[in-house]
Formats: sequence, structure tokens, C-alpha cells
Amino acid sequence: MFARVKSNLPPSPPPQPPFTRGRLMVRLLAEMQASCNHTNMRVFEGEFDRAIIFMVVARESGALSVHSGGQAKSGEAGQGISVNALAASLSRPFETVRRHVNALIAGGLCVRTSAGLMVPGEVHARPGIAGLFRVYHDTLVRLIEDLVSYEVPMPETRPHIPYDWHTGLAAAHDVLLSGIEFYSSRYQSWIDLLLIGTVMCANARPFTYDREVSLAYADFTRLPPESMRAPVPASVIARVLNLPASTTQRRVNAMIAEGKLIRKTAGLLVSQAALNAPVQVGDARSSTDHTRQIFARLAAGGFRFDDPALCYVDGRPPLVAFD
Repeated sequence: MFARVKSNLPPSPPPQPPFTRGRLMVRLLAEMQASCNHTNMRVFEGEFDRAIIFMVVARESGALSVHSGGQAKSGEAGQGISVNALAASLSRPFETVRRHVNALIAGGLCVRTSAGLMVPGEVHARPGIAGLFRVYHDTLVRLIEDLVSYEVPMPETRPHIPYDWHTGLAAAHDVLLSGIEFYSSRYQSWIDLLLIGTVMCANARPFTYDREVSLAYADFTRLPPESMRAPVPASVIARVLNLPASTTQRRVNAMIAEGKLIRKTAGLLVSQAALNAPVQVGDARSSTDHTRQIFARLAAGGFRFDDPALCYVDGRPPLVAFD
């Protein structure tokens, strides 16, 4: 998946030692994804597939690279991607991708060039997209700041390299897209993945930022008991994600029937069986390992792992509210 999406960050370093705080990292990644998807679903008016397709085209077109400064112009020579390649890289039906691409073009968010589909540089200045990209970047900084606060090993800072936030923006796209890459094959649709990730984030919120509890359940070998997790009503998830209540309830009911979600009096929980399933844990390990590789490349771009707060553009973003 995403075979054509090329990174503008430096090459990956050699493999790292086994990571022992994977479940803690998954919880914090879920917070990043929840914040970004909360904004995505408003900018793209509830069209999650369209948001992902736009993300891939933006990443592929090179407009996020520090080398372009985010200023690739319409018609300028550069990388692009065809609808066929986009559909293949996302493992989505051609007609589905074509429909969303046509909508993005009609909205002026993408253009067809001789190199393929691209996001023109002027799109970055649109208030909705500019705000979305800053959320992507700053939630990545928040993720790293939180991991550092939990003493998760991070790459060595290279303070002699000036940091440009577009490097972090490209890395944020890579982190967000890795969630689709490693988990989506387990779900009937991207909406199901979106829903279950948001429910998982809400369930873990009571202890995600509780240092003692979060560290006690930091590894994949230990799962917090169900009694510690907070059920969340489907209506709250629908509000957070700007989804119709009918769509949310229909997909929730299907995932309850599949055993992925369970319904409690106070709301929904991701089932213990789903969280502990070997394939789920394997996907989570792959995702966290890939994210750590992205961090290593980000260090080569001058990110301040010694003091992540120095890299914020607008400051630490608030967490998504589930009340």
C-alpha cells in the first residue's frame, strides 16, 4: 500500500532495538489521529475517503517538502500521481477514487498536470487547508512532546540543522497515512477504521495522561482492564467526526456484530478481544515501528527532540472533547 508515496525526508536509519512501550505509543497516536480527523471531517464535510485521497496527493506531489517550501505552483514540473496509481496504492476501486478526485478538482484542491494529479501551492493558503496542515503538524509535535514526557527513547537532536515546519508537516502526513496502511485491511471501510480508532481514543482517555497508570500498561503484554476504560456514546462519536447519526449507528451495529465493539449502558467500548487479537497487536507493532523510523528521519531535518515545544507553529493543540 502507498507504494508510490515517496518520502522527502532523509533515508531511514538501520533497524532499531525492539520497542517496549508500544501500547502507550498507540494510545498517543490515537490522540493525534482523533485531533486530525476531527478537523479533517469538517474541512472535507464528512468525506473521510476524500480527505485521505487529498492527503496522499498532497504528499505525493512534493508540495509538503521543505525543499519546495510548500510552494509548488499549478503547472510547475514536479511529482504527480495518476488516478490509476492512486487507486492501486490505496487498494480502492478506481471509480470510487475517480469520483473523489473529480470532486477535489471541482473544488480547486487538486489539478491535473502532465506529471499527474497535484495539489497546487496556492491551495496551502486557503484558510481551511492552511489550518488543517497546521493541526497536522502541531499534533505531531504534541505526540512527540508526550512521548518525551514518558521517557520514550527518541532520536538525537541535531541543533545545527535549522528546522522548517514543512519537514514536520510531511512527517505528519506519513504518520497519519501509516495508520491507514497498517490497519485498514482489517475493516470493511475506512469509516469503520475511523470510528473504532476514535472510540479507542475515548475509552483510554481516563488514563492516557495518567503517568503512573499509562506506564503500568505501556507494553503490548499488558492491557488495562475494561473497568478502567470509559465507554463513549455513539452520538458523541458522530458529533466529533461530523458524521450522520444514521451512518454512525449502522457501522457501529455492524462492528458490534463482528465482535470489534461492545455496547455498555454508558456507551461503546472497543472489545478486549479486538484489542488483544494477534493480528491487531501485529499491526500495532508495525505501525509504531514505522512511526519511529519517521521520527529518525525527522531528526535529520532538525526537529528538536530535546525540546519539542520549540517546534510548535500555533502551540499545543487541545485534545478532542468526548463530553
